[in-house]
Formats: sequence, C-alpha cells, structure tokens
Amino acid sequence: MAQTTFFNHYINFLMSPAGALALLFVIPLVFYVYTEARRRNTRSGSRIQGCLRIGLQGKSYLEGQYNSVASQDQTPIVKSLFVYPVKSCRGVELSVSTVTGTGLKYDRLFSFAQLVSSKKQASANSEGISEVNSEVTHQWRFITQREVPRLALLSTELWVPDHRTAGGQQSTRLDSKLANGSSPSGLTYRKGHATENGGHRAEEAPQKQELVDPIKDWSASGGCLVVRFPYEKSGSIFGTTTESVTIKIPLQPSPERAKSKRYTYESMAIWKDCPESINLSNEIEPESLAKLKYFLGVSNPLALFRVDDDNLRAVTRGLPKDRPDEKFKVGFADAFPVHLLNIASVRAVDDSLPGEAKAKGTLDARRFRANIYVSGPVAFAEDRWMRITAGHKRIAQGKAGVAEYHAACRTARCTLPNVHPDSGLKDRNEPHSTLKRTRQVDEGAKPHPCLGLSMIPLFQDGVIRCGDKIEVLEEGEHVYEKMFK
Repeated sequence: MAQTTFFNHYINFLMSPAGALALLFVIPLVFYVYTEARRRNTRSGSRIQGCLRIGLQGKSYLEGQYNSVASQDQTPIVKSLFVYPVKSCRGVELSVSTVTGTGLKYDRLFSFAQLVSSKKQASANSEGISEVNSEVTHQWRFITQREVPRLALLSTELWVPDHRTAGGQQSTRLDSKLANGSSPSGLTYRKGHATENGGHRAEEAPQKQELVDPIKDWSASGGCLVVRFPYEKSGSIFGTTTESVTIKIPLQPSPERAKSKRYTYESMAIWKDCPESINLSNEIEPESLAKLKYFLGVSNPLALFRVDDDNLRAVTRGLPKDRPDEKFKVGFADAFPVHLLNIASVRAVDDSLPGEAKAKGTLDARRFRANIYVSGPVAFAEDRWMRITAGHKRIAQGKAGVAEYHAACRTARCTLPNVHPDSGLKDRNEPHSTLKRTRQVDEGAKPHPCLGLSMIPLFQDGVIRCGDKIEVLEEGEHVYEKMFK
C-alpha cells in the first residue's frame, strides 16, 4: 500500500507544472551527457589499422609557459616541437622529429584552398581604345586563419605505419604524374611477423605472406592524416547537437590509390608562387566536404592539396652567403622551412599588452605557430642569431654529425596571432597592435613587426628532440628582404 501511495505521489508530481518543468530540464541534460559520452568514446576508440599515432596526447611541454623565465646561464634549450600537417590547422606536438632540408617531417604537407574567379583587366587596342575583356580566370588559392579563423578548430592526428606489427610497411612514393600503376594482382606483400616485443624477425621458410591492398591499406600509403572538426547540426528533438566529423587522408599515397581516387595535378597559389600540387579532394566524402565548407564559412569551391615532392618552391631570400650554389626548397610553409620562437619573447609581448586586452597574462605561444619553441635565453636574444646548431644530422654508415641551421631572417608578423588557438575567435587588435608598437625592429620588414626567426636547415636528414641544447655559432644584424617589392 505504501509503495502504491509513493508511486501515485510520484505520478502526480510528474503531472504537475513543477514536475513538467523538472522533466524539461532533466531530459535534455541526460540526452546531452549520453551523446557526448558516446561521441568521446567513439573518438578515443578510433584506430587506424596497421598504423601508430605519433605525437603527445594529454600533455604538453608548453605547460608552464606563462611562468617561463630565462635560465641562469641563458643556455637555449628546445622546449617544445610542433608540426602542422595541414597549413593553418591545429598542430601535432612531438617529443622528437625528423628534419629534412624542407623542414620538420609532416609539416605543412597539406593545405586547404578555395577556387577564386576573376576577370582579366581591360586592355587597349592598336588605336588606344580600351576593350572589355570578358575572359574569366580560375585559380586555387591557399587559405589560412588570416581570412578563415575557424581553421584553428580543425584538429589533426598523424598515424604512421607501425613497424612493430605485421601491419607496418615502408611507404611508397607517388610516381611522377600519378599515371602508372598497380601490380598485376593489385596487391603487394608484407614480409615478416611481429615479435611479442614489437620488433620484426626475418621471414622463415613455412611462414605465410600477408596480402596488402595498396589502395585500401593505410600503411601502403605511408600512414594516415586524420582531420576532425565539430559540426553543429539541427533538427534533433532537443534542438542543435554537435557531431565530430572525421576526414582521413593518406600521408604518402601509393600510385594505385592515387589512380583509383583520380587525383589531379593543379596549380595552387601560395603568396607569389603557384606550384603544381596534388588535388586529393576525392578522398573527402561530398557530405563531409559540404559540412566543412559550412563550418568554415567558405562559399567558394573548397579543395585539399598535398605538396608534390617534385614541385617544391624555391627559397630565394635570406640565403646563406657561404653556399651560393646550393638550392633550398620549401613546401607549403609561408616562405622558409622552419620557424623558431623564444618563449621568453612571447612573455615580454604579453607584458606589453594593454590592461584591457583579453589575452593579457595568458598570451599563448601557440598563436605564433612555431616549429621549435626555445626556453633559456632572455627575451629577444634570438634577434641576433645568424647560425645555430640543434640536434644532429645523419651521415653515412649510421654516424651522426652537427645539424646546422641558417637564420634567414626575423619572422615578419601579420594578424594571424590574433586568432585564439582554442576558440578560433579572432581579436580585432591584439596582439598585433602591440607588436606593431613594440616590435618594428627590422628596417627591411617595416611596417610589419617581427617575432621569432625563420630558419633554413643546412642538411638533408637530421633529428631534433625536446631537451636538445642549442649552440649559437654566429650572431649579427638581420635585414629582412621583402617578398613583394
């Protein structure tokens, strides 16, 4: 009887205005908690077969950056390393990285671009009369957080072939024009099996070879880039919900995959250069691409390009004078292969921000999107660095040598650091206004302010690690050479 009375009381409460109001709040809350937990579990549980995710997860060597001070002996130390697989999207923090002549491996390997249409200018005929030219040109042009701040919300993951398992395989290179293709069977073979500790042992006689599909197997295409972004969709019973949209792109597509997906070579404008690049937008499902355009607020056609290793851009400014015959190349980075930044310099800029600035006291070094973050020296000590060593380079027979970097110039700054790396919101003024007020320190760069250094590796194969000491070999005065004159 008591149970019946309680049950009736409970029903009566739910039927009352107070009960209805409680349900109005409780049910959406329960639904949100459930969907969010499901989304997170799905994301954290995702794996790329045959591959291993690289990069720091759940921690950062930049923790404590707001309390960073110069060390007693001011010895420069590599504090943190970042690569940005997709230009202007979120980076991947590493504890160690391979360095090539074109920068840190996987850095700015991809870039989003939009198709820009324009009419040719009117020209004068032989009689000096201006004629209307109706010809329209179309050009893919790279996009960054400068004009599309929400790129900051696109997270990236690097999954590389896991050589500890049978699923790992050395990546293959694209052929010259993606035209030639597959083996007779369309399949290749993996050799060897993983040992219990993750190593490989040589193949033994009765051992069975495992078939590898060069089109579907990620390890056959050098691994996988995963891009994620939160997409708000409407129409659910409780209003707007958010889903995590995932895009998967091969890092080093096999010729078979390139042919199957019908990649194309197209010109993509990046500043004054228009290198032939690989349009691999066919890797993205049309629905996901439409959601991405909506998320970014891009109305023009949108595409994803990959650097073509045979069509790199030439570095033409700030070259080392002692290597006049050497050719230096860069991929989709703005102008130079490597960017270095002193954390103490960021703190000094933070101190100079006006009191009302939102970033005051919390100016995040990640806003400046450096590859190598340095701790130890006093603020702006790096302004005079001309040549440094960091990490080591690989030479013949497994030996290591000193890895030298040439400081091409101070890094000229635009308004991109005004974008908050976590929210994707762009401040109208800061920190760019403060940089213009305090950091117009290079006559060649004016009216642009400068912060950090643009570097050129003077080797083709090296390694750099967090904790490596940096030795300054040469100091001097930089004079920035303008890109556009």
